[in-house]
Amino acid sequence: MEGIKRINDMAKGQKDFVLLEIVKYLINRTDMNEKYLNEEKTLKGMAAYIRDEILKDICKKMNSKNPINLAQDIKYDGKDAKCLTMGMSEERTYELAINYFNKSNEELGIKLEETKKKEIKNNKEDDEFGSIFGTITENTKEKKDEIEQISLFAA
Repeated sequence: MEGIKRINDMAKGQKDFVLLEIVKYLINRTDMNEKYLNEEKTLKGMAAYIRDEILKDICKKMNSKNPINLAQDIKYDGKDAKCLTMGMSEERTYELAINYFNKSNEELGIKLEETKKKEIKNNKEDDEFGSIFGTITENTKEKKDEIEQISLFAA
């Protein structure tokens, strides 16, 4: 179950309530294990895809191009989190998450920025030569502080 392990690893240190609920759903979908191994797919990319699709849905329903930011502060597992629930069903969110991992970025119309493409290319080149630079953090607390937080509704 390497794909499910990859999803779990990507979610470590994340605090977004909705993202964590989606991850719980994804790891229970063992039929998707192989799809989760696709290196072009990340939780950050998934969150952006879901956010864009949900906002399109909300805008369409509201007949507007600028939905109101309805994110609310909530407590999740004793921690502060943000959640935007209006216009977003669990079924639709999970459908989009699975859709993201089932289809290629090209099929979904997701384009990488040129700088991102270069960054990915450079990382692959380093990996091919067994680069050890910049991958080990001595202090675990420092590593936790450096985790980029992913949110479905923060641009």
